[in-house]
Amino acid sequence: MAAHRLQVENLSFAYGETAVLRGVSFTVRPGAVTTLMGANACGKTTLLLVMTKNLKPDAGRVLLDGRDIAALRLRDFARRAAVVHQKNTAPDDLSVEQLVFYGRTPYGSPFRGRSAEDETRVALAMAATGITDIARQPMGTLSGGQRQRAFIAMALAQDTKLLFLDEPTTFLDIRYQVETLRLIRALNAERGITILMVLHDINQAALYSDEVIALKDGAVLTQGPPREVITEETVFAVYGVRLPVRADGERIWVLPA
Repeated sequence: MAAHRLQVENLSFAYGETAVLRGVSFTVRPGAVTTLMGANACGKTTLLLVMTKNLKPDAGRVLLDGRDIAALRLRDFARRAAVVHQKNTAPDDLSVEQLVFYGRTPYGSPFRGRSAEDETRVALAMAATGITDIARQPMGTLSGGQRQRAFIAMALAQDTKLLFLDEPTTFLDIRYQVETLRLIRALNAERGITILMVLHDINQAALYSDEVIALKDGAVLTQGPPREVITEETVFAVYGVRLPVRADGERIWVLPA
């Protein structure tokens, strides 16, 4: 399965009279990890919700392999793209394996049981995320990092080549943040999955992304490799604070002081 081509064309969206997205346009590089960054209320999460058919744009369109996603049924879209939301919920008594099996919903019906393909995809998803050993555990007993891996496994069970992640490190301590981001990079490298994620931490965006899209006031300010996008000028333009940016070879980081 080849990587999907994802394009956003002149996208606009408002909550009532409050404009949130203003003519947003960009292309996500197939097979890359792309991060949306920007200040609070700049439109990052709203943009992700529009791109995943959770919200309908007021103008513009989102193209997946050249086709407007508005023309795709939810089931058809779910066979092409998987989403891990910022606030994931599941019943405490639901087992990890049962949760991951929900990722197979786009391929089945409520009137049939689990197929051999379902079993295989779920097993592969749990192995890829390192949660096979906790498959029988209830979700209510998991740590934050384990829960995040379980939800990523559910998305992987959809067997798509496009993965959306809304702030995947939120509510996690630094250990689980690093583990989650390393997992995301590994899935991209090993499976060729195109990943678009929202991150708050600029340094995490710099370290774990191939490309960064900086948003300001509901529009794209700039897009490109982290070294080109994450500059002192861009940080000031996006966040309104002057911070030093340092470089060591290809790696860059912002000093939060």
